[in-house]
Amino acid sequence: MFFTSTIAFAQFEEVVDLAGDLILLTNQYIEPAAEATMYQTSGGWYTSAKKKEFWDIEVSLQGNMLFIPGKSKIFLVDESQLQNLSIQGNDTTALIPTTLGGDEVVVLEGSINGDSFEFDTPEGINESTVTHYQVQASVGLWEGTTLIARYSPRVKINKTHYHIFGGGLQHNISQWIPGLKSSSFNIAGLVSYSNFSVDNTFSEVDLAIGSLNSLVVDGESFMFNLIASKQLQSFNFSTAIGVVSTNYKYDIGGEGDIVLSVLHQALNALDGNKTNIKADLGVDYNFRNFSVNTMLTIGNYTNLIFGINYNIRSKSVKTNG
Repeated sequence: MFFTSTIAFAQFEEVVDLAGDLILLTNQYIEPAAEATMYQTSGGWYTSAKKKEFWDIEVSLQGNMLFIPGKSKIFLVDESQLQNLSIQGNDTTALIPTTLGGDEVVVLEGSINGDSFEFDTPEGINESTVTHYQVQASVGLWEGTTLIARYSPRVKINKTHYHIFGGGLQHNISQWIPGLKSSSFNIAGLVSYSNFSVDNTFSEVDLAIGSLNSLVVDGESFMFNLIASKQLQSFNFSTAIGVVSTNYKYDIGGEGDIVLSVLHQALNALDGNKTNIKADLGVDYNFRNFSVNTMLTIGNYTNLIFGINYNIRSKSVKTNG
């Protein structure tokens, strides 16, 4: 019994060491995609700081393009950081793709209770940009407040799926400042909430006591923007500074009760909060009830929005009625 218990305990220690290595690699593999998705959700919430009249409605179709910097495509792994795993061959360090990286693979190897195993590291999406579209609608409420809702259908890029939806409130501040109330310069505050999911399926990682084949990041972000805009004839130029606070939750899929249980417990330690600062630069061109706008969001990532908007004015609705 003592001999059996000793072997079982030694095996469990090896599983814990392996789980620690996998958590280290998982965090570096998926974190760039989680942060990038936060920037995808933070742009395009407004076309102007000007207040909407009561029951004014704006419906938008937006294209969203995220630019992926080179530093977010790879991460360095050093064997000295690992407890169970090692890099196959003579190298002690290797550059491994993140979720946003390329299709290069590195072979890692390890052992559990004397049983050796090896696996290829997961590949990235192998793209320089990530594009998707989203629909958005906003309606003017009381006292210069606008309610905003947006939805992005599930987007697939190689083996990675993105899904985003959210809502926000924008309030015009200029109306309370006598010198700005009747000018073409406007200031507004915007708060928004976004819920997103990044679901990544990769080639099966076959371990001695189970296998792994997917990784999911569920997140929610809260943003506050201070917006300023200026109307010049048919053009409306805008800029904003924003703070985004994001909560992440990780989940991993596969087979093997022991390894999945240990991994899920360890992944709970990775769940946390991250705060980023970003800036917006935008321009909106109006013609009749339509407008087209573009917005550049700048931070750790750069995101570009292009939108086509249709406006339903409350006064015209009353006139037609």
